[in-house]
Amino acid sequence: MTQHTSDEHMSDTGDGGRSATDHRSLYGGFGDALAQAFEFAVIPVLFGALGLWLDGRLGTRPWITVVLLVVGILGVVTRTLYVYKAKIEAEEEGKPWTRRARR
Repeated sequence: MTQHTSDEHMSDTGDGGRSATDHRSLYGGFGDALAQAFEFAVIPVLFGALGLWLDGRLGTRPWITVVLLVVGILGVVTRTLYVYKAKIEAEEEGKPWTRRARR
C-alpha cells in the first residue's frame, strides 16, 4: 500500500495540479471579463435609449441619441483603459524594468 503526499494527490485528481488559489484567480478573471462585456453592451444601449427618449420629448431626432450613444461608448472605453493601466502598474510595481536608473 502506497501513501500519497498532498502534491501527488493534487496531480491524481485530474485538475493539472492547480491549487484552490489558482482556481479562484481563474474564476475571478472570468467574472471580471463578464462584467466588462456587460458594461460594453449595456451602457451604450442605456445612453442610446435615454437619447431616444429625450429626442422624442424635444423633437430633435436623432441628434441627442447619437451624441449620448457616442458619450456612452467613449466613457466605457476610457474607463476600461484607466482600469487596465492601473492593473498593469500594480502588477509591475517593484519589477526590475520599472526601477529608475541612478545617476
